[in-house]
Formats: sequence, C-alpha cells, structure tokens
Amino acid sequence: MYAVVAMVVGFGLGLATGGRIRHLGERSFHWVGLLLVGVGLQVATSVVHLPRVADEAMVLASYVVLAAFAASNLRLTGMGVVLVGLALNFAPIALDGGMPVRASAIVRAGIVKRADQVAHLSFGGKRHLERPSDRLTGLADILPDWVFHEVLSFGDLVMSVGIAAVCANLLRRPRGGATQAEVQPAPARDGDRRRNG
Repeated sequence: MYAVVAMVVGFGLGLATGGRIRHLGERSFHWVGLLLVGVGLQVATSVVHLPRVADEAMVLASYVVLAAFAASNLRLTGMGVVLVGLALNFAPIALDGGMPVRASAIVRAGIVKRADQVAHLSFGGKRHLERPSDRLTGLADILPDWVFHEVLSFGDLVMSVGIAAVCANLLRRPRGGATQAEVQPAPARDGDRRRNG
C-alpha cells in the first residue's frame, strides 16, 4: 500500500515542480527482472502460506533481490534511500526470525479494538507478535497508522521517501540531457546561405 502511495506522491511532486511525463522515456532501469522477482516473492509470501522456515527464507530472499535491484540503479536519485530502507527492514527480519510487531501499535492503528484480540491475529511468515527475546525491536513494526490501519517500521518510512524521490526525479530531464528539438541544428538564415555559397 505505502509503495503505491509513495509513487503517487512522488509523481505528483515531480509534476508540481516542473517535471514532465515525457521525461520518463529518457530514463531506464537496470535489471528490471530483479524487481519483478523481488515483488513476486513478497506477494507470494502474503498469499501462499508455507512452513515458517520456508516463508522466512522467501521473505529474506525477496529483500536480497530487491536490494540488488536498488544497488544496480543507484545512479537514480532516491534509489540509495530505498536501499537503506530495505536494509533497515532486512536486519530485524533476519535476526529475529521475522519482523516483530508491537501489540500496542496494533491497537493504536485500529486493527483491533482491544489488546486481548491481538493474540487471535494471523501474521504470516514475515511477521510475528513482538517477543521479549526479539533484539531489534527499534526497527520493528512499531509505528501505528490509523489512516490505513497498518503498523509500519522505520524502514518502511525510509523506503517510502526513497520511492517518492525516485518517481519525482524520473519526471525531470536527465542531467546533461537535451530534447530532440534542442539538438537539431537551427535553420540557416539568408545571410549565412550567401556566405556559405
């Protein structure tokens, strides 16, 4: 959800600051297949419920693949921020066996009305309810969002900012670039024709 919101915000900011849709055709991404594989793995873990170990492996693999895509496109403004966000989410998932989710944040986000209902939620392979043994809880899903009724991590916010920045900059003319009309020679004037003739 937040990736889509970030894209909409980014394109909106790009247009508002003088960007043009036509500049999208002047940019290119390296290794787009990595993006498709990474997103596909993320979707698969949300739809297909595998054994927990396999689920966690797929989630971690998706982050590795998405990080490789971001790293191969660091020349695009904002992609470095996306890479940092991916790393911030990867760390707690890898060290804590999934992303811890704080119970109080679930209630504050309006996902459930009472704290005793949290234990009945299903978190899938990517997330689990925060445990005393979890180590990187500061990077876990601890930020309640009462608008979309979700719980976010700092990594999610960083990635959203990065995605918005990438989208906004895609609408701007590449540095040192020129449109086709600008690189065509100007028509010769009559005086120039007589001198050249």
